[in-house]
Amino acid sequence: MLLLLPTGLLLAVSFVFNVATAVVQKFYNRTAPAGRESNWFYNTCMSVACLVFILIFSIDPSAADPFGTITDFSFVSAGLGILFGILVLAQSYTYMWALEVGPFSYTSVIVSLASLISALSGIFFGENIDIYQYFGMGIMVLCIVFSTDKNNGGRKSSLKWLLIALTSCITNGFVGVMQKIHQSTEYQAQSTAFLVSAFAFMTVASALIWLYERKKAGTERFEPNKKQTLFALISGATFAVPHVANLYLAGALPSAVFFPIINTGGLILTLFAATLLFKEKLTRLQWLGIALGLISSLFVSGTVSAWIG
Repeated sequence: MLLLLPTGLLLAVSFVFNVATAVVQKFYNRTAPAGRESNWFYNTCMSVACLVFILIFSIDPSAADPFGTITDFSFVSAGLGILFGILVLAQSYTYMWALEVGPFSYTSVIVSLASLISALSGIFFGENIDIYQYFGMGIMVLCIVFSTDKNNGGRKSSLKWLLIALTSCITNGFVGVMQKIHQSTEYQAQSTAFLVSAFAFMTVASALIWLYERKKAGTERFEPNKKQTLFALISGATFAVPHVANLYLAGALPSAVFFPIINTGGLILTLFAATLLFKEKLTRLQWLGIALGLISSLFVSGTVSAWIG
């Protein structure tokens, strides 16, 4: 019944659960050691929980819900879902790799710009983007730049890091494009088949990579405890909600509206959560980034265009 909510309320629900996922992931990162092994364990648990809760959303075949049930299946949706899963895993892996070899702040800046790729993809789906929306995208870039923590952890940028970070940015952008592609086909009501295929693939792939990293670590392997496992599973459960909502919204809203707003809104709410829950202090530039994010949302949502006429 989630997708029967009004569009504005559905966007708000997606924001809230996205932030909840980030908060729980923060708790996981505070208790688990850094490294690829613990990251892939997290990805495995997250994928399993997401898969389970996505199936729960489709448990009632009589519900008047555009999400569809697992019985609404086609090889097209399954194939697109697997491609979606591959892109999500590729983005996750290259993001972790970029953080290992380069600065955190500028990696985050580059990867966050992926929403522009998703937004501009709307041109290929016959969507019109006016000058005010382009202007709003430009403001959104400044929002991301100003909102990012400038502590680089002592790492320096390099050509290798830049190529990896750009790869992560591009794959992240095409994650959104894949959502738009599926929701632009005649199989758009088969969202369950699409997402189940994606997360089933991600669960298997993440588990195999985690077991490989675990074997490679030998006696230095990471042994997750109950708290770490619980955090990883909870984050997957909360992450299922925005995946369901965002897939639907990617088809219901123009790309130039949906992707910048979901990216900027999530960034702003995450910054507020960081200050309230983790007592992190925001710089003046980060507060300026929040203000620019709110302004950019007015432009890319078409609100300014409507005011001006």
